[in-house]
Amino acid sequence: MNKLKMKVKVILILFLIVVMFISLINRYIYGIWNVFGYPERLRYGGYRYDGGKNITTFTDSEKPQYEISRDIDKFTGKKVYSKEKDFIGCGKVIYLYLGDDKYVAFASGGGG
Repeated sequence: MNKLKMKVKVILILFLIVVMFISLINRYIYGIWNVFGYPERLRYGGYRYDGGKNITTFTDSEKPQYEISRDIDKFTGKKVYSKEKDFIGCGKVIYLYLGDDKYVAFASGGGG
């Protein structure tokens, strides 16, 4: 019985370590602790894209057509798109895909 309790404790501790690691990585990359929430910011090419508050629905002709997701975005289950190939820079907008033609917009301001 003691071996079973010890195994359960080890599994529980490993699970908590993994959850904390994922949460810390999510906070560092997306600026939010909640791994199921929408990011507050995204970073590409040294530029910070802020936003993440307004959900927009696009029709087929309005949808952003260029997927710019990095490997870490794909790993965390997030898909990021742009309406233009040259999306890095000031005054540019990128979109986080939520599903069902819904997107959250992120815009870059000044500075890099």
